[in-house]
Amino acid sequence: MTTNTPQSVKRSTGRSTTGWRLALPVFALLSPLAFAQQAAPARDDSVVTLPTFTVSTDKDVGYRAANSVSATRIDTPIKDLPFAVSAFTEQFINDLGALDLQDVLRYAPSVTSGDKSFVAGNNRFSIRGFDGDVPPQRNGFAGNRNTDSANVARVEVIKGPASLLYGQIVPGGTVNYITKRPTTKRAFFNLKTSIGDQGDYRVVADVNQPITDRIAARVIGSWNQDPKWAVTGDTHTWLVAPSLAFQVTKKLSLVLDYEKLSRREEPPVGMQPNVQIAGFNAAPSASTFVKVSDRSYQQGLFDAGSINLGFLGMPPIDRDFNYQGDHDYKKADYENFNAEMNLQIGDHWVARANYSWNARSVLYKLTGLAQWDVTPTAAYRTSTTSYFDYLHEYLANPSAVLNDPTKTASVLLNRRKRIQTSADGYNTYQVDLSGKYEFAGIKLNPLFGAYRQYSRSGGGMTLSSSSSYGNYSATDNALPFTPWNYFDQSTWDRSANYDEFALPVSSAGGFTRGREDAYYGVLTAKALDDRLIFIGGARYDRYRAGGASGYTYDVNKTTPQFGAGWHITRDSLLFANYSRSFLVDGTTLTIENPNYNPNLPLNTSTNPQSIRTPAAPTRGLGYEFGYKTDFLNGRISGTATWFHLERADRIVTVRQPVVGLNTSGVLSTTEVTFSKQGTVDQSEGVEFEFTLSPRDNWQIYATYTSMDIRTTKVTLPTPRLATDPKVSGDYASYLSGFNEAVRLLLGATPEGSAERLASLWTRYSFTDGSLKGLWIAGGGNYTSQKAQRTANPTLFLPEYTLFDAAIGYSWKRNKQPWDVTLNIKNLTDETYFPANQSRGKPRQFVLSVGTTF
Repeated sequence: MTTNTPQSVKRSTGRSTTGWRLALPVFALLSPLAFAQQAAPARDDSVVTLPTFTVSTDKDVGYRAANSVSATRIDTPIKDLPFAVSAFTEQFINDLGALDLQDVLRYAPSVTSGDKSFVAGNNRFSIRGFDGDVPPQRNGFAGNRNTDSANVARVEVIKGPASLLYGQIVPGGTVNYITKRPTTKRAFFNLKTSIGDQGDYRVVADVNQPITDRIAARVIGSWNQDPKWAVTGDTHTWLVAPSLAFQVTKKLSLVLDYEKLSRREEPPVGMQPNVQIAGFNAAPSASTFVKVSDRSYQQGLFDAGSINLGFLGMPPIDRDFNYQGDHDYKKADYENFNAEMNLQIGDHWVARANYSWNARSVLYKLTGLAQWDVTPTAAYRTSTTSYFDYLHEYLANPSAVLNDPTKTASVLLNRRKRIQTSADGYNTYQVDLSGKYEFAGIKLNPLFGAYRQYSRSGGGMTLSSSSSYGNYSATDNALPFTPWNYFDQSTWDRSANYDEFALPVSSAGGFTRGREDAYYGVLTAKALDDRLIFIGGARYDRYRAGGASGYTYDVNKTTPQFGAGWHITRDSLLFANYSRSFLVDGTTLTIENPNYNPNLPLNTSTNPQSIRTPAAPTRGLGYEFGYKTDFLNGRISGTATWFHLERADRIVTVRQPVVGLNTSGVLSTTEVTFSKQGTVDQSEGVEFEFTLSPRDNWQIYATYTSMDIRTTKVTLPTPRLATDPKVSGDYASYLSGFNEAVRLLLGATPEGSAERLASLWTRYSFTDGSLKGLWIAGGGNYTSQKAQRTANPTLFLPEYTLFDAAIGYSWKRNKQPWDVTLNIKNLTDETYFPANQSRGKPRQFVLSVGTTF
């Protein structure tokens, strides 16, 4: 039986060289290509006045994207932006055989998966070390948490705290994907079908039809069956995306588009369950930690920050293991509707009005907890030996320790019954006004905007108990099924079923309703023959929300953003920028009750020790210095940057003893869990991104990112007094554990962050001779070890390198174009985990055939 054992990895003090091995070709290619190649043919540099708010793609060449709308909302050459922006063209997306945004963005610098697909979808990313529950933008508005590439024309990543244009985001930046739109230029019908080696297949149809010279319609549809690689699991999705474009008058245009994506997982492929060694996820007891010094040490770890060193990576187990039951399912629907009107006002102004509706609903039935509960034998509950000894032995050799009955008493997976719902909806209104002026050689492009969004989000769950082992039932909905025994696969019964709508209500749920209003202004200025560039502005936001939590949020924030650049030559730019951001995550804090009186009996209503209050928004700031090139008419196009980012007020959980009268009026000590803000997380690093064209038929895309990401400040409680009975037996060990927790928390890498990333992708096309029409492509991407869980700062997902390859051929038969492509994904069949709740797929062979009518 083949097993795979990704282990928890303590953060290395040295630097891995794997990333540099992938990045070296980038630097090796840069110098000679700048001078050795002939200049590319001159391109058409005509200026497109309208539409200002739509990205122009006529100057794109292969993988090189010339312009972007995401950084300023108006169509701007990337080489003139004093910000780091990554843009992926439709050809790049197609060559990868990408199915979603995750497939594209694993090649982007400073971007790695933050996938937490439980009920949130997989469109979650860590950018420059910062992860957050923020969906990507879709055409500049709230986007879907799952995306099908069939309707994606372009993907752009804006780096840094960009709240100026996008409101609430994490400091690392945001993703904006741009959908396909109708055109009146020509009618076409693209049809593409794909089949894979693991039961996967896909059909994509794209129909564009001009109705008149001013009206066009487009409909895109897809059906996708995911590969069936796990022991159980079946996933399929379908997409429909109609759109209409009206050129009402010469100066007035209207675009309407709708998109619905439905995803059915019956059953889902669940995450690989982690290991939880008993005793580490709670305050220590005398029966669990008999050894006094280790009990005191564990108390210190738990008091300072609820550190759980016993939460570890998956145990040795088959790669295709799936803990979900045969009758489990996840049903998710995502919908968008957008109306956009553009109007030219006179010779200098263009206005845009947008309405966007976005909705998501998820219904998830699941059996089991994604956690193997490991209980050591009584040999580790003595006055000389403890669970810490077991932990050290397990980390050294997991398989040997698990399979030794003198060391491990049991390894069980709880089969709790559960159904969970999650839904949200957004109604967004936005107006932008953009101008163009020139005075005495100074070009000014002012932009003014107003934004209003109504939001509604929430969910609920029902579930059986899972608090302890010993009470099970196949028929009683209040009890879980019999647990699975790691050592006895006959207990792994996936056929058991239950009535999910008869489970006891755990959380009836509810919805939080919010309203956000914003006003912003941005000025783009060019002077000195366009060599000096300045972009700056500010945004005022007010966010109000209330509902399910019972608390009201009322947040007012002003966020500035400034950037300046100097063209050293026409094709190179030195730039710097500064910006701020904020994010309201709707969390409540449990804080000390300032009115608590310890001389009165404890009463949760009239004299509570803690109270709840809305958390303050997290705040971000960042600055960056960089250099851009666009040499030889774009043959060498790239960006090199150094950046510094900070995020303040992430929430941490601590435990503090509170002395006072209990409910009976007796003086006692109560253990209270508080949540605190005041943390500061910092990310600092360098980023390189280059698109190269040594020849017209040869393209190279390469990136490298190196970051130092860590927590630099954290609000912690004071240690217990030496007289506290919980630690009086060995106060020195308690302080040692407390100080170790402080050290771990202060140096911790935030969850979902990887410090080194690299990617390389190249395509070569044969343009003459007997091989004309043939092209080959390939590359890889490297991700260093990734912080897995905040509760255990020593736990990291293993580093990995993925290689992909593609070969294609295009031809015409009776003047009708055809193409065939073979994509090989995960060429070396790497076992990897893109994120804490995500599993990488094994090697895939996918053959695609397409034609255009």
